[in-house]
Amino acid sequence: QRFEIPWVKERFEEEGMAPSCTTCGEPVKSATISFGQSMPEDEMRRATELAQHCDLFLAIGSSLVVWPAAGFPLMARNCGAKLVIINNEPTDQDDIADLVIRHDIGETLGPFVGN
Repeated sequence: QRFEIPWVKERFEEEGMAPSCTTCGEPVKSATISFGQSMPEDEMRRATELAQHCDLFLAIGSSLVVWPAAGFPLMARNCGAKLVIINNEPTDQDDIADLVIRHDIGETLGPFVGN
């Protein structure tokens, strides 16, 4: 079940705690995947297709150690894409990147996204 932020915020302000899902009764949480949970199949299939057909792959703020997502930059690179890694810390994929930027993400990308 999907809940929009205004609905969650309103319930939180009324009750002083995270609301429960109206369908299953479990706490509402952000759309994240926790360790041990499977990645959504449709999204993984789409990410794979995009990685295999992109011209440029940007890995931003990732340690690139959590698989299977960490495999997307390598997959893109192997399919001919240029790889740019923007991360304050080194990653195991730095040596295959076309460009590695060790700088604050906001400062690096701000001029390109209108900040």
